[in-house]
Amino acid sequence: MVSPLIKHYIAQQRVEQAKILRLAAYDLEGNPLPKRYFYHRIDEYVHHFLHTGREPRWIMISGLRGVGKTTVLAQLFFEHRKNFKDRVLYLSMDEIAGKLNSNLFEALEAYEDLLGESYASLLDNVLLLIDEVHFDPKWQIALKSLYDKSRRVLIICTGSSALAMHRSADTARRSLLEKILPLKFTEYITLSDTLMGKPRARRAPQIEESLAQALFYSKNADDAYSLLKALEPRVRSYWEEVDSRAIARYIKLYSLPAVLQYSNETEIYKILNDIVDRVVERDLPALKSFSTVILAKVPHLLFLLATSHTKSIHALARDVRHIDEKTLIAILRTLESAQLVFRVYPYSTSAPKRVRKPSKYLFLASSMRAAIINLVDSRAVDFQYRGILLEDSVGMYLHLYFSDAIGCTIGYDTSRGGADFILDSGSKKIAIEVGWNKNDIGQVLRSMQKYKANYGLLLTNTPLVALRQEVVIVPLSYFYLL
Repeated sequence: MVSPLIKHYIAQQRVEQAKILRLAAYDLEGNPLPKRYFYHRIDEYVHHFLHTGREPRWIMISGLRGVGKTTVLAQLFFEHRKNFKDRVLYLSMDEIAGKLNSNLFEALEAYEDLLGESYASLLDNVLLLIDEVHFDPKWQIALKSLYDKSRRVLIICTGSSALAMHRSADTARRSLLEKILPLKFTEYITLSDTLMGKPRARRAPQIEESLAQALFYSKNADDAYSLLKALEPRVRSYWEEVDSRAIARYIKLYSLPAVLQYSNETEIYKILNDIVDRVVERDLPALKSFSTVILAKVPHLLFLLATSHTKSIHALARDVRHIDEKTLIAILRTLESAQLVFRVYPYSTSAPKRVRKPSKYLFLASSMRAAIINLVDSRAVDFQYRGILLEDSVGMYLHLYFSDAIGCTIGYDTSRGGADFILDSGSKKIAIEVGWNKNDIGQVLRSMQKYKANYGLLLTNTPLVALRQEVVIVPLSYFYLL
């Protein structure tokens, strides 16, 4: 039996949802916010469903807070409510579970009552947009039941990356998982141009695939160098209309779309730190049960992660204080599930060795690290931590391209003066070093020799591609067109 409270809420939601979602889809002047590239992929699924009624009928979107999941749902609402004859419902499970102490089963049952027909007997299509679904621990059972009842319902739900990790076999068979990551540089430029009202938003030249081939799939350094040199005219053409300082701004401030409308650094970091707070206060307890005492220690742990390169679990537990290593490991795994950080293991072909050495925890959105550091020392962001912010950003790109690639691993050289990343595709190894104003290839060469890498890459803010021994020196102006 559905409670009168949830029935009233769903009825009210149908009336008010356009006003609520307008805040996520439009700016303060009433102009529609630009659409992320990711939006168009989901929009294609909606059109496919409308035209064919076929799979996928259950799409799951996972990602960090601030990457634009709610905005995507809002934009889909306004784009398709007429196509679904206004049979569209937006639900925030954070609100339903947290404020109303209800659940997805009740919300869906209440909506069924309001439709006046059972899901099994629907004659017209229905679009359900469910935000932060992970706040209901039984969300999978509720949506599986709905999926099996009707082919007329298209379900699009969002949540943390734990959606991917915790999907049951039944859910995985029925649903399609799409991951939304922080902005790539070229998308940042395009969205910024659109927000500023430029008549022609600058789009990246269509060389992403060629760049990836050159950087990651070349036979050797000579091959990589030749392929990159061939792309030089198109790279130069792009940068004729883009400020070269935009890369630094992107890494430091604009890796998340949530802050693109802001130019004041203080405001931007406040918004980013608010996102961090919500991850700690709302997402972590929803993903795993931690006591309030333990949760109160997470901000300090994040500061330690933000201001240190690598630390062992033992050292972190000692610095956080009054927390055991087992609990600390659970917190770090949950922070990974929330996509705030991602783990880079020490590179080794031996699993025990990977565990014994300390891992690096990079921030998936480099600007999140900058925001945490800024709380204590705003000058340190520019002078002391520029290198690690760049490493975060490059790491995000490697994560984007290779985290789901079968047989591929991303590690780092634990040796003093070792390369920042060792990319192992199974058939090839590439040593990668990143840094501002970096010219020394010694670190790359040492790691290449140690791991018998095929070639090395030094990513830095040099103006031209260069080849020295078996190391290709790659300008950031090339890399960020991936």
